[in-house]
Formats: sequence, structure tokens, C-alpha cells
Amino acid sequence: MSPAPLVRLVSLDVGYTLGEPSGTTLTQRLVELSPLPARQAKEIAQQILHALDPRRDATGPQTVCAALGIAPSAFPHDHRPPGFALWPGAVEAVARIARVVPVVTLSNVSHWDERETDVAARLAPHLQAHHPSWQLGFAKPDPGAVQTVGRLHGCDPAEVLHVGDSFDYDVRGALAAGAQALWITSRSPSAEELRLLAEHPGRVTVVPDLDRAVRHIEQTLLPSTRTTRSATP
Repeated sequence: MSPAPLVRLVSLDVGYTLGEPSGTTLTQRLVELSPLPARQAKEIAQQILHALDPRRDATGPQTVCAALGIAPSAFPHDHRPPGFALWPGAVEAVARIARVVPVVTLSNVSHWDERETDVAARLAPHLQAHHPSWQLGFAKPDPGAVQTVGRLHGCDPAEVLHVGDSFDYDVRGALAAGAQALWITSRSPSAEELRLLAEHPGRVTVVPDLDRAVRHIEQTLLPSTRTTRSATP
């Protein structure tokens, strides 16, 4: 098996990787309103809503409602975006990664939910850029998300390491784009997930938490760190 390409850019998921919303998101409200099964409604909402820039497409809310089987008049125009709480240690984790390799965020989030958050500002000293899906025009697992971020930063997708907690969005999205993935999960992968991982040997690493993800990046990309750690009894 050939070694994985050099990582020149780390893209970080935000929600449930670095923290969590402190209230109900617009996606959750739409899923509750939709007559479709919750999982199906969530996937549809993310595919359309999270890639939608309403400043460029004023008909976007109607499109979302039609796909979800909701009356256009029911779209929650009164939605107040929830705050976002970074988990303890998240800022330091991003800072540690940034000392090793350039870091950007790549998160599935709607315009309506992100417009009043300050996540990017709190992470800004350590970020090369902040890339919410609604600005990119692509939502994970669409390969265009990771591919576009790589192109914006002068990297081939194979040189991007995407870090996130969701197999369906972060891991599948990275693999579809031709990138590498660092999957943060404390549960054992399912048989279906193991099959997909086996089809892409060397491209996905599984770690139990954010700290282990940071340590993996440090050990993999810093030869001096790797040598020091391996020499420690």
C-alpha cells in the first residue's frame, strides 16, 4: 500500500466536533414541520438549505419547503439562530493543529443559523479561513465541499485532511472528494462503515476524541514530535 499524500491543509468540521448549538436550529425546526421521516427530511434539508445563499436565491425557502412537503407559508422566517458553545479545549486544539499545518473550518450550516454566531471570530487567530457550506454552495457529503476548499487554498483534494464526527457527512464527503479523513467517534464502526473503510485503505483514521485527533496530526506531520514521542518510555 502506498503512503498517503502529504497533508497540506486540515479542514475542521464545527458542529459536534468543536462544540454544539445551544438551541434549536432551523434545520431541526423544518424536520419537525415536515411529514417525511425525520432522517429523510434531515438529509433533504441539509442538501438544499445548507448549500443555499438567500442573498443570491430569494426563492430558496420555497424550494426547501416544496422538497420537504411543507407549505411555503410555514417556513420559519421568524427563526432566531441559536448560540454556539465551543467545548472546553476546542480553541487550544485548533491552535495546536495550526502550529503544524494550515487550518480552515468546513461546516454544514445554514445562513439563518450562522448569521449571528461568532465561532469564526473566536477561532480566527488560528484559522486560514472559515468556510460554512452556505457560502461555498456545497454541503457535505457533496464532494464539491472539500474540493472547493482545497482549490481555494491551492491544494489538491488528496492533500486535504478533513476532521469531523459524522461518518455520513465528514467521512463519506472526504472520501468522495478524494481527500483523507480523520473520524472522531467513540463508538465501534458498523459493518457497512467498516466495508467502506476497507475500500479506502490508509485514507481514514479513527480516533475517540478531539484531543486524540490533534495528537494524531502532531505525530503524523511533525517528524520531531513523532521521534520524541516514540523515544519516550
